[in-house]
Amino acid sequence: MKFSYAFVTPQVSLEKQQMLEKHLFHENIKRCKLFARIVILFEAILILMNLSSTLAANQGKFVLNTYLVLYFVLLIMSAVMLLYMRWFERKAAYTEQQFKRFQLGLLGFVNFFLVWGAVVTLVDQEDYGHVMAFAVNFMCVSILFHASNRTILMLYILPIAVLSIGLPIFQPSTAIVMGHYINLSVFLFFCWLASRMLYISDSTNFFNKMLLTETNISLASKIEENEKINLELAKANEQLKKMTIIDELTKIPNRRGFQQYIRETLAHTNDKRKISLMMLDIDAFKLFNDNYGHLEGDKVIKSVAQTIQTCIDSSVSTTARFGGEEFVVAIYDLDDFEIYQLAEDIRLAIIQMNIPHEYSPVTNHVTISIGIASGFVSNEVEIEQLMEDADRALYQSKSKGRNCVEFFEEQLVLR
Repeated sequence: MKFSYAFVTPQVSLEKQQMLEKHLFHENIKRCKLFARIVILFEAILILMNLSSTLAANQGKFVLNTYLVLYFVLLIMSAVMLLYMRWFERKAAYTEQQFKRFQLGLLGFVNFFLVWGAVVTLVDQEDYGHVMAFAVNFMCVSILFHASNRTILMLYILPIAVLSIGLPIFQPSTAIVMGHYINLSVFLFFCWLASRMLYISDSTNFFNKMLLTETNISLASKIEENEKINLELAKANEQLKKMTIIDELTKIPNRRGFQQYIRETLAHTNDKRKISLMMLDIDAFKLFNDNYGHLEGDKVIKSVAQTIQTCIDSSVSTTARFGGEEFVVAIYDLDDFEIYQLAEDIRLAIIQMNIPHEYSPVTNHVTISIGIASGFVSNEVEIEQLMEDADRALYQSKSKGRNCVEFFEEQLVLR
């Protein structure tokens, strides 16, 4: 089974078969160029040897003989073949018909080489009686020229016919002729066998390389596709992450985003750091919602968030919606007086928005109450304590009439 499998051509599409033919043609061109150079060299040597022996045998007189003619013919054809192949290689592009003509031209040269070997062998029968020229030529073609079984058999037909018909004519001994037939039959079978094995090997290697290339291209495409998917997933995850830490209504951080901001800033230092927290609450917001509606209430929340954002320096502070109508502001490294001034600026900026609120017990427009707590912190536990202090300060601010700032440490109230 393994032996028979070695002579089975891989079943592929017509397009891939044509690609294989072109590949083998280019490979054959390379081998035939080298072989043509070697033949030219050997024929030149044989011509010189023949001339030398002829001149010596005829006392310096030149006598034309059959071998000299055959040597010259093969030398000239090899030179023409070499020029033909170089001409083909210099062409940058060619049509399918031109390629077919190139193939036929190369096959013609190879066939001529085999027929030449048959003719030389027939001439040899008069003096030597051997078939060395034919055998050598056949072996060289079978090993060097890789082609399909059909092509190889077509190349074999004419030279075998010339030799088979010519042997009884040029060789008077019937026994020698029969011996040549038997020996050549065995030899030609093994030449064909070698040719077939080389062709199958080349075909298999070519298709395996093609398959590997296609697999690599497919793999590269999948990798690129996976990279795009991973990039999209990363973007989606980033967007999802933002959605989890950004308040949908106000587009500022929510409570989770605020806690993340605090953790990240504390992670960059091992020392305690001064931080001030403001808890801000829109005064009588439930009454506003009940009388103006939730849509108008949402607009107020968005406007208050935007106003707070414009009042603070985002490089050292952050604002977050802590829940409902409540906001928190964290500010680093400012003294208490600067924090107090900033809180007052925010309170006045909200008043200057002049959003009507006829149902407020404070005044006829929207106001806020602010509670502040400051301290040096280095961990989240201390932050939680500071937030509780700021919340107490906010409660004090509301209990003292709203629309004011209450400082937890100093119990200051500004109206």
